[in-house]
Amino acid sequence: MDDLVDALLQAMPGYAMLINQQRQIVAVNSKVLDIAGVHEKDSLVGKRPGEALNCIHSGDSPDGCGSGPHCTVCGAVLAILESQQADKQSVRECHVTLEGEEEIVIDLQATATPVQIHGENYTVFVLQDISSEKRRDVLERVFFHDIINTAGSIHGLASILMEHDGGPTHLESEYKNWLVRLSGTLVDEIRSQRKLLAAEHGEFVPEISSVGIRSVLSDVYQLYQHYDKIPGRVLEIAAGPDFTVYSDVSVIRRIIGNMTLNALEASVIGGVVTISAHADDGHVVIEVHNDGVIPDDIQLQLFNRSFSTKSPVGRGIGTYSMKLFGERYLKGKVSFRSNSDEGTIFSFSLPVAP
Repeated sequence: MDDLVDALLQAMPGYAMLINQQRQIVAVNSKVLDIAGVHEKDSLVGKRPGEALNCIHSGDSPDGCGSGPHCTVCGAVLAILESQQADKQSVRECHVTLEGEEEIVIDLQATATPVQIHGENYTVFVLQDISSEKRRDVLERVFFHDIINTAGSIHGLASILMEHDGGPTHLESEYKNWLVRLSGTLVDEIRSQRKLLAAEHGEFVPEISSVGIRSVLSDVYQLYQHYDKIPGRVLEIAAGPDFTVYSDVSVIRRIIGNMTLNALEASVIGGVVTISAHADDGHVVIEVHNDGVIPDDIQLQLFNRSFSTKSPVGRGIGTYSMKLFGERYLKGKVSFRSNSDEGTIFSFSLPVAP
């Protein structure tokens, strides 16, 4: 490759590559060598970008990078294809997990620009790390998302009290007790923002105590059964035994609360959302079910930090924080399944206290 082309690649910010029409690497800058963990450019020539960067999905299909299920929603692949087909620059964002001694998750802006060199068509492909920007954005959105959820429930209860002024004393007392508990939850949510900031930097330390799962489910039920932003949905708790775990009660409540709100938002008016808990091989599995089905392309991106698209079956932006706290810090398992036979079920599994 010409010295001029190489010099231009080296001068570009981010990870710069020159790729051919088959999306194979022809040349790269030194930053690509660094992230790929290699010293010679020739070792990357002929590979596709995801293969060179050790993307965990680059081997999902025998045809390599760009051909697996996750590649259909990858902004890097889509930018290259769009640039080649339209013969113009394309800019997209992508979320990539890189394999290595420790998995690295980064958010990237992918820019693909068509260029002709000696009569041949190529693409100048540049990836810029925007992880810090995305992290700041998601922290702000998660914070306001959760605050609005709790404030909405408080407003709903307050409205009921106003509408039924002079009603039965026992109901008025019960609603007032709920308001006190919900306002306490609001304070906890504000404090939890500090926890999320610490978690993002690997500094969060859970406050471990004995936690009764039925009590947490009851708290979540009271929080969302009167939530005024999603009227007409029915929230139920399935009958079952209680379970005790040793964990951080505020984080567990946050995870189950996000699962529940997502299910309520995904439900049509009149739809039923069910919260349940059952034992499974020494673990308690908390499940939240609704009848909606999440589209396949959204399922592939659901736990990405930078993914927050609201669809008709909406899940909200709490899915990333659910995964972050539930698995990294509470050592549990957060997962989901969604299909036409079962609807959508989000699950959170934790070891039961001995």
